[in-house]
Formats: sequence, C-alpha cells, structure tokens
Amino acid sequence: MRKMEARLIGFLGVVLFSVAVAFAGDLAVDEQQLREIVKEVIKENPKLIFDTVNNYVKEQQKKSQRQTLEASFKNRINDVVADNNPTKGHKNAPITIIEYTDFQCPYCARGAKTIDRIVEMYPEKVRLAFKNNPLKFHAQALPAAKAALAANRQGKFWEYHDLLFKNSASLNEEKFLKFAQDLGLDMEKFNKDRNSEEIAKQIESEQASASKHKLTGTPSFVLNGVVIRGAQPPKNFVNVIDRLLEKDELANQ
Repeated sequence: MRKMEARLIGFLGVVLFSVAVAFAGDLAVDEQQLREIVKEVIKENPKLIFDTVNNYVKEQQKKSQRQTLEASFKNRINDVVADNNPTKGHKNAPITIIEYTDFQCPYCARGAKTIDRIVEMYPEKVRLAFKNNPLKFHAQALPAAKAALAANRQGKFWEYHDLLFKNSASLNEEKFLKFAQDLGLDMEKFNKDRNSEEIAKQIESEQASASKHKLTGTPSFVLNGVVIRGAQPPKNFVNVIDRLLEKDELANQ
C-alpha cells in the first residue's frame, strides 16, 4: 500500500510541477487549460498511471484474500479423523488435512497431486487423512472407494489410491481386480472386504459428514477446521498452513 501511495504522490507531484511551470506568474488560471495540462501529463506518463492502478488492484485483491482467509479461520468446522481413515505424514503433526474425494473426479486427481506436494513440503508439520465422497453421477466412484478401503485392510491403500487416480477416466471392475493383483493382495480377502457391510457403512458415514459440513463438491479439504474447496493451487494451501502454524506457535509461547 505504501508503494502505491508513493507512486500516487509522485504522479501528483509531476502534475503540480507541470501546472506550476505552465502558469508561472499567471494568477488567473483557466479551468479548461488546467484540464488540458493534467490530460497532457497523464498522456506523457502512461507507465506511471498503469503501475499505480495495477498496484492498487493487486493490493485490493490481497486485502480481499486476507479477509476471506480470516473469515475461514473464524468459521472453522469440527471434523475428526477416525481410526479407519487412511493417513500419511507425521502422526503427531500439528496440522491435519482431511481430504474428501471421488476417485472418478478429474479435479480430485489433480488435487491429490497437490496435496502430495504439500505433505512433502511440510514433512513434520502436516498429516493427511483420507475420506470418501463418491458422487452419484460417477458410476465407478463408489466401487472404487470400496476397493480402495479393501486394499487399505492389507496395507496397500495409497498404492491402490494412486492407481485409481492414474486411471480415473477409465475405471471398471476389470481394473479394480487387476490393481489388486498387481499389488499382490490376497484376492479372496480383497473381494470379501470390498463387498462388506462395514466398508459400505464407512463410506456412507463419510458422505454424511461431507454433507453435514456442506462439502458437496469434490475435492474438498479441511485443514484444522479451515475449508479449502476444489483443486486449488499449492500456494492457497501454503497460505492457510503458514497461518495455522503461526497461530500454533503463538499459542504455545
């Protein structure tokens, strides 16, 4: 903001100096002449005008983003990680990202890659927890979710998760079986688990949680209660995480 103000002051200085030179010794300044002088100064200083306006717009955008972020901190949602939710990252990390996703959603595949980068960026500070929210209009999303949780029971969730997202545009029963075989899973147990009532109820519970918190779109992320919707760029997650870490440090001082 100070840079913008400095540019404005500099511009006004140029205008006033030009007017002073033009009307030196003339106390009867004609309004029309003054307008013309100002227009001429503006015309001769386009970069100064552009930079001033451009900086002003950027500052307003940053201000809006800060206000939105502050509002999200004030309106956190209360969400928890269950024992049956797959996780990765440091178990005692101060920040937990809960990811609600759909294996047939292309935006979710993109969001998963972003979150992997975030976990790598904050190896001691961030833990990721996975929850399913298969959308009704994605026919393969629910069976994919069941298969992934079945793989989780054999310690291969994240490997299966990656295969599903890598093939999200062409999922089918044949691939669900092939992925399990390629990962060396016990196929009898895999098929029994993915068709179990327990896994079906877990997914229903996670969908209900998403609905309760109005996280109807996928992907949706909850960072210590702060919601980020959609496949946002990494910087949006970094902004929230850094603010959360800052608040955590202040609270522990």
